[in-house]
Amino acid sequence: MKRMVSLVMAAAMAAGLLSGCGSSGAQRGNAGTESVKEESKKEDSKEEDSKAADSKTEGAGGETVKITYLSRFVNPELVRAGYYIEKLNQFREENPNIEIEDISIGDDSEAFKAKINAGVASGDLPDLFIANNGFPLDQWVENGLVADLTEVVKAPDWTGPSSDEMLEAFTFGGRIYGVPNALNTGQVFVNTGLLKEHGITEVPRTWEEIEAMAPALNEAGIVPFGVAAKSKAEVGRFISALSCMMYGTRFRDQLADASIKWDGGEGMALAKQFKTFIDEGVLDPDAVSFEVQDTISLFEQKQVAMMYTAAYHFDRFQQMDFSDDIVCVNFPSFGDRPENKDIWIASASEGFMISSKPGTPEYEAACSLLSFMLSADTFKGYAERNGGGAFPVDFDFDFSKAKNVVGSFMEEFSKRTASTDEFTAYLNNASLVDTTRSEFQSLFVGRSPEEVCKTLAEQYSKEGR
Repeated sequence: MKRMVSLVMAAAMAAGLLSGCGSSGAQRGNAGTESVKEESKKEDSKEEDSKAADSKTEGAGGETVKITYLSRFVNPELVRAGYYIEKLNQFREENPNIEIEDISIGDDSEAFKAKINAGVASGDLPDLFIANNGFPLDQWVENGLVADLTEVVKAPDWTGPSSDEMLEAFTFGGRIYGVPNALNTGQVFVNTGLLKEHGITEVPRTWEEIEAMAPALNEAGIVPFGVAAKSKAEVGRFISALSCMMYGTRFRDQLADASIKWDGGEGMALAKQFKTFIDEGVLDPDAVSFEVQDTISLFEQKQVAMMYTAAYHFDRFQQMDFSDDIVCVNFPSFGDRPENKDIWIASASEGFMISSKPGTPEYEAACSLLSFMLSADTFKGYAERNGGGAFPVDFDFDFSKAKNVVGSFMEEFSKRTASTDEFTAYLNNASLVDTTRSEFQSLFVGRSPEEVCKTLAEQYSKEGR
């Protein structure tokens, strides 16, 4: 059972600089320029591959090596995607002997998932691709679909994510098969200006406060609390955060070790609370029709007052005309359970994996691109472009450069008492992850909490939980 004891935080307030968890002053990352560890030269002179210090990789005889690359970075108008598109083009310029076919897919999470699953079925996964714990990573490892990256990550010149906590989701049998490309936190974006227009002068911190303001906002045609329920990942993040505010991290642990069942008291109460928010109009009853970018657009059109979503979307909120009115806070707590209010959802379970076989020119090229895209310098560059954030590596960053929306997040995140991934991440079962998210989605389309919990109890039992 995976446990994420602590997460690197790229934010703290002391001395105006970012610091590591609980420390003050500046964060210190690994020094040096990004390069990939030189692999042993093949005995066969026809297959000789070498690594230059500047990370340039060539095929045998200096021929061009072609690799495929699947990321979520498509729209250059978005800060994060635009930045990583620039970095990909920079790598191409610096490595003319590596031809990269970019087959990335942006906002459509289902299309992305289908692309990966098709590659698994055909045995033709992209050479370098993004995946997460919503996929059966352990099965991929067992079936030899992804490469062992332990030696790459442990090399002296590696500057990317390297701590056990950051690599935990991709570590199997003591070996590393993937590297996180982000530290993904869940936070609530609040349009304080819109709330003030409706007489709400304080940022709501509890569900009781949100429930109290919901009728007036509903009457004005405004969704009090937005969640893009068409996205299963967004639903999973929401119910995990809700469970933390109700039970702390106890629900996560008990569900993982099968000491509680979905049709018991805790699971039923969680499902009923979610359904209550839908019925009360706190959540949009039509939310299951909207992907993340749809809901963000509604927020931008001032039809949604608060929205819970992933850190991947900071750039959209910072680019809004009223960004000075937007602040970030943690997921709302319950007034009678204040001990849980500073538990954050924060995940390092999405990252890059490599399918090419070690010893091939494609593997060497993919490792070179991996090391470049996930270097400390690359993360730092994005932090400077984005105006802050949370990252899976440490580096120096001047807090005074933080932009307003991210800055408010950094201040809030620095107060956390605990961090946890979604509770489904600790099940190590991709089928149950998908089933859990789908069942909670169905609460928007008429299924009852009792039906949802009964189905989940049966499915978990079939999987030995």
